[in-house]
Amino acid sequence: MKRKSILSIAILMLTVIISLSGCAQLNDFLGTTKGLLVGQEFQINIYDHYANKTMELEGSKVTIGLLEDSDDSSSFPSSVIEITINGNQMLQVGNTVIFAEKSLDMIEDYEVAENIDITEGGGFVPFDRTVNNLKNKIGKSKTIIISSQMGIPIGVYQGEEVYVTVPNDLPKMTRLNIDGKSLYIHRANYVIMDTAMIK
Repeated sequence: MKRKSILSIAILMLTVIISLSGCAQLNDFLGTTKGLLVGQEFQINIYDHYANKTMELEGSKVTIGLLEDSDDSSSFPSSVIEITINGNQMLQVGNTVIFAEKSLDMIEDYEVAENIDITEGGGFVPFDRTVNNLKNKIGKSKTIIISSQMGIPIGVYQGEEVYVTVPNDLPKMTRLNIDGKSLYIHRANYVIMDTAMIK
């Protein structure tokens, strides 16, 4: 009898692991371990406050992090982002930077309705938030609208399975996993919404 219950638990755990292998949170975890930045090849676009693209770079080995200060007397974390692209260093402060894994396409010419009327759905708010949190981990269809820090549109990304997280070690940065591809947004205004809201 004891062996049957252990076998049942083992089968249940294996089933849960297999079913979660398609979830967005697991894809994001796997993505963060397969490459140095999170992914293999990245296109890096830098924008000024008026949404003008000022620089475009590509690299197959990309890392990002805060520039380490050799003087430990400062108690404030650095605002300087150190970007290493194929072994070359670039320091960056203040600009909007979008790191998009290769084959993750941005829609540049788009229109989003200014007034979105949502009159149906919802219920008990704490329950809705819990369900949305769970759906985020599984991955849900989302639209990401990115603007410069002045609010000028830059572009849109969409995906069927999107997972959103904020890395603790990268300030002013948001990481998304869009259908298995990584997207980092640094110092930008953005709206991430369920695609169903704008259909």
